[in-house]
Amino acid sequence: MINVYICEDDPKQLQQLQQIINAVIVDHQLDMGIGLASQDPHELFDQIKIHRPEKAIYVLDIALHSDLNGIQLADRIRNLGGHSKIVFITTHTELALTVFQYQVEALDFILKDFPEHLYDRFNKVLHVAEDRFKSEEHSKDSYVKIKVGETIRSIDAKSILFFESSVNPHKIVVHLNDGEFEYYGLLKDVPEMNHNFYRCHKSYVVNLTQIIKLDNHLRQLTMSNGEQILCSAQVCRYLSRLNSGN
Repeated sequence: MINVYICEDDPKQLQQLQQIINAVIVDHQLDMGIGLASQDPHELFDQIKIHRPEKAIYVLDIALHSDLNGIQLADRIRNLGGHSKIVFITTHTELALTVFQYQVEALDFILKDFPEHLYDRFNKVLHVAEDRFKSEEHSKDSYVKIKVGETIRSIDAKSILFFESSVNPHKIVVHLNDGEFEYYGLLKDVPEMNHNFYRCHKSYVVNLTQIIKLDNHLRQLTMSNGEQILCSAQVCRYLSRLNSGN
């Protein structure tokens, strides 16, 4: 089930939003439910940190009477990782640009000025969110999650070439098509992320789909971007048999 979290500082508007969203869920038999409806962004965020919902929709007022506004709350939610859809509600159209500046990837921006249209707007956005979740569920195996500092990055596995032991203790370097980054982790745990990640050497885990050449003599793999990495003799023989279909 997809949980819907609502944060609106006005108690009457909070009740109205909860009633409208519940009505949409019931009328259209959506596999959703209200996780929490709160006037306090800190209460909402604390609940999210505890429960860490894998799939959730967050309906957030932007101008909250708090030291934490809706955009900042959305940014914190994004940093927790997980699959979430964010819908902003506001009477302040001028804040739309700020939403984009924070890059929180809002699914929709709904104005409260037209309450007679709220049911239709939420009907549309909840169905869109449901469709997006279904689409992501079908392709979830193609993404891996890596914690970098306090942020969890979701990365398309196809963009990863290989993982390498860093010169910095307990860190791993991830080599991508368009760059690289480091994170704390153990190389032995990397193959569990995706079935195409393979430990080819004590210092490397390779993405099998990104190998374009195998040199048994030099015990070396050439990746799709031309980079070359070492491969143990045993693994080279295994990959040779794999490529020949034997």
